[in-house]
Amino acid sequence: MNIAKFSVKNSVLVNMLMIGLFAFGGMSLLQLPRELNPNVDFNWIFITVVYPGAAPSETENLIVDPIEAEIKDIENISEIQSTGGEGFGFLLVKFEDMPQNEFREKLTELKAEIDKVTFPEDAENPYIDDFSSSDFQPVITINLAFSIPEENAFKIADELEKELIDIPGIAQVQVSGLAEREIWIEVDPSKLNSYHISFDEIAMALKIRNLNIPGGNISIGKTEYLIRSIGEYQSVKEIGNTIIRKSLTGEFIKIKDVAAVNDTREELQIYSRLDGKQSITFSLSKKSDANSLDTIDEIKSVVDEFRNKVPDGVSFSYTMDNSIYINRILNILRNNALIGMLIIVLVLYIFLGKRNALLASLGIPISFFITFIFMKITGYSLNGSTLFALVMVLGIIVDDAIIVIENCHRYRLKGYNSVDSAILGTKEVVAPILSSIGTNIAAFLPLMLLTGIMGKFMRIVPLVFSLALLASLFEAFFLLPSHYADWTLRSKEHKKGDRKFFIRLKKGYRKILFKVLRKRYYVITTLVIILILSFGVIPLVGIEMFGEEDFDQFKVLIKLPEGTSLEETDRIVKKFEEAAKELPQKPIDHIITNVGLLQANEEWLTKKNVAQVLFQLEHQETRTVATKDLMKMMQAKVKNISGPTSVEFEEITGGPPVGKDISIKVQGKYLTNIKNAALALQDSLELVEGVHGITDDFPAGKNEIKIITDEEKAALYGFNIQTVSMFVRSAFGGIKATEFRDADEEIDVI
Repeated sequence: MNIAKFSVKNSVLVNMLMIGLFAFGGMSLLQLPRELNPNVDFNWIFITVVYPGAAPSETENLIVDPIEAEIKDIENISEIQSTGGEGFGFLLVKFEDMPQNEFREKLTELKAEIDKVTFPEDAENPYIDDFSSSDFQPVITINLAFSIPEENAFKIADELEKELIDIPGIAQVQVSGLAEREIWIEVDPSKLNSYHISFDEIAMALKIRNLNIPGGNISIGKTEYLIRSIGEYQSVKEIGNTIIRKSLTGEFIKIKDVAAVNDTREELQIYSRLDGKQSITFSLSKKSDANSLDTIDEIKSVVDEFRNKVPDGVSFSYTMDNSIYINRILNILRNNALIGMLIIVLVLYIFLGKRNALLASLGIPISFFITFIFMKITGYSLNGSTLFALVMVLGIIVDDAIIVIENCHRYRLKGYNSVDSAILGTKEVVAPILSSIGTNIAAFLPLMLLTGIMGKFMRIVPLVFSLALLASLFEAFFLLPSHYADWTLRSKEHKKGDRKFFIRLKKGYRKILFKVLRKRYYVITTLVIILILSFGVIPLVGIEMFGEEDFDQFKVLIKLPEGTSLEETDRIVKKFEEAAKELPQKPIDHIITNVGLLQANEEWLTKKNVAQVLFQLEHQETRTVATKDLMKMMQAKVKNISGPTSVEFEEITGGPPVGKDISIKVQGKYLTNIKNAALALQDSLELVEGVHGITDDFPAGKNEIKIITDEEKAALYGFNIQTVSMFVRSAFGGIKATEFRDADEEIDVI
């Protein structure tokens, strides 16, 4: 079937189709989710089990090893990474590439296997969750800085957190610098001794008192009633009045007789500051199907409304705002498309006239709108990768339209009417255009074969690139012939013939072409030599997957010796903040400090001996100092600060999170041998030129005090190893006895 002939003979259908493409394409563009990076499913599963007070060796033996034993036989697991840390066991399970429906089945199977594991009585239930690219980076971070009393600020933060989590597109709100509300039962050891009461008795009294138990139902006359035994605490005062037992004299011993009941907050695990002022940080992650720009706009709307309700001394600011970068990328695409269309119209106007120029330029919006329609249908979003593909294909999608128009114009110059010129001109170039588009698509298809995280992020580029090229083919072969036949029906441009300068240009080209053809062997030999020599230049140029760009953020990652208190870590980090004040202040918008938190590409830690200082800079277009230069200045300022075991500088860069340039894993059966081998390897690598920033993820152990129970002496007092251990844990670490419900809030009673 001659597509061009069908197009020309059905101009009404073609025009209606074009109008439909503009309408549905525009609607699809408006409805496409906008985000910084594509949403990629990694097929990773996180498993976390909290075991309060347990040493790393205990979490490894009692948490990590049993889970590994149960899940190791699940098919399609490519890798299991596990960590036995202080008070927690963590496993990262990576599955092979598979469709999401199959991965969900594997997730269900894994949960079923973990349910078979018998955990220690005091361990919390396993937290199991899958992981995608949207979990890597929040869409926006809100900083609540305050100079009012801490408790008042915490209450304001609690209210804001509730409002933020109710936003439809929000998946998670992570809060740093906010202490959760707790009820503390602070026991007086001397009173315990005088009443001969143990910690276990107090914990048991709280558990058996704080209950609502259904008792069935009963029919009285024609009415049926539910029966419920009510015992849940209605106030904090009731907790103090809880009866533990009777004394030897017959009096009731209550909680308040041996302990103070305080409605307080947990000890802060993370200190947060914004520009040196105490702050609370909210990091918000969106749902995978949510539109980043719409979600961020809704977040800002909620915060702006909430801002009017807070007292003086509380301020809000935004950092890590993805909408800035998304809008910047969208502006690049829009500007490139407009500039491309203008250049095409100008060039074609010079050579083929204004009608032909307008016809060719239509190929850009039509091809893009078709691409947007298919992106909407297939679930893709407008993000850095898809926009990169669209910008890259921008100059190619009009090539086939230009070829068709030029060939149709050539037939018009020969005297054919507009209809015949459109049919013959299009039909003649079908094969070469298909070959050209096919080679362009083939050049990008190898990106589909990339593996790992990089492959999952880059796979969308050839898909969108190819989709746009196929859309341009449809426009050139089906829509363009009809438009050419209609729009040039009364045109007289072809009667003018070629313009004088174009005739001179063709004559000059012919002369050069004839000379090249006469000496074609010399020309081919020269080109081959240039090609071979160009391979030798590649090492000088260098190879990099994502080129360096001056981004607006960098971090200082700080680690202190294991066992360092949060207060000591904070004291050291304040020296880094003081050093930052000596930097040029104009390019720095904000300095965000988190003590007790470290978020790097390869590790996310919440420990008392770590910290990070994030520098939020002005946009690169408005500052004169490059990010790397500021990093070097900061390095020079802090190099003499004593205390840290590690200080790393990390620039926030584009592209997917891929970790460091080179990662080496040392495996073995015995930890001592692994550590020695790793240290020896580090010593060797430090001698290699160009290698710097060598780190490992094997932290030094924390100092510990071991309680060794004399079984015979313990037995004399009616104790055993378990009762002594639980007494020590209750006295120093505390145990969660029950929960107190206050409205919709569940508060731990410790």
